[in-house]
Amino acid sequence: MIMLELMKEHYKTLISVPFLTMNCTLALIETIQRYYSFNKREEVGLVSELFLAPVRSTKMIPLDCWDILVNGLKHNKRIAVYKKDPVIARIASNMEPGCRLSLITSRFVGPNEEDLCLSLDGHPDLCISFSNMESKERIFGIRYKEVENDKREYLRIGDEADEWMSKILGIPVTVLHVPETKLSGEPNYPVYGSDSGPVPVPPVHIISISTLQELNEKSGKSVEMARLRPNIVVKNSESGAEGFWKVIRIGDQLELEQTFMNPRCGRVNALDGFLNTGIYDVIYRHGPFRDTCNRPCLGSLWKVLRPGKVHVGDKIVLLKSVEKSISAPPDEELTEQYMIGV
Repeated sequence: MIMLELMKEHYKTLISVPFLTMNCTLALIETIQRYYSFNKREEVGLVSELFLAPVRSTKMIPLDCWDILVNGLKHNKRIAVYKKDPVIARIASNMEPGCRLSLITSRFVGPNEEDLCLSLDGHPDLCISFSNMESKERIFGIRYKEVENDKREYLRIGDEADEWMSKILGIPVTVLHVPETKLSGEPNYPVYGSDSGPVPVPPVHIISISTLQELNEKSGKSVEMARLRPNIVVKNSESGAEGFWKVIRIGDQLELEQTFMNPRCGRVNALDGFLNTGIYDVIYRHGPFRDTCNRPCLGSLWKVLRPGKVHVGDKIVLLKSVEKSISAPPDEELTEQYMIGV
């Protein structure tokens, strides 16, 4: 009798309890689903190819496996060629004579990948050792464009390397080593705008086969993967999917975090010593576009969260995704400005 009176008195509250419980349950389910939709553990592709470029703008070395350290792929883009005019300044690989760098091949000799051999038909090989860089002459004040300067330290390889590279390019140049304290790859200028100065490019460049295939289908052209110079080529993934990956694991240990899509410049125009100025325009008009840097983007750039060894055939597991990639349609007014690259 007492129970019946209590039920009559509080029947509205009692009726609302199941609905409140249901709403809380649905909210919890939605939260869990949202978490796992962006923090997952699913295989999204396989490593199809692996490449390394010890000397910037030269032919890349195909690899079966390689160490990726905190600062990026071991020895990747650690050597660069600069012109003397008369101050040391960057050489543009998207125009003559810098495009001749794309003729040079390289290979590692010896058991520890510390000795590099550069080759070009008609020239004797040039050998460079990474093991004695600390004894080299230190260089400061690399110039960007007309006024910008990189204040960091570089190491001059030596007279033999300067003479060898100068004969190939036909202009006085110097060959410099980038210290390991710097991210693999030179500062990319500009990425977020010239006011911010040079911005370090994250050390690992990834692109999928399907993304390039879609670009070629849309454009009716045939842009070669070699022009894009990726470190890791992915297969068995959807076109553009890498733009939505935030954190991935490759193999047993390596973990990478995407920082931004890869803004392209006129370097894509150079291949095997020749320039095709239409390649950049193809990517501009038909490829993904990063609106924060006003340049066409293809592929993505990644920093290392956990070092490890990567092998061709390794599984790529998605650990965290992003809800929306940052992109925008091309702006026709910018095409001519960026046609030859920055």
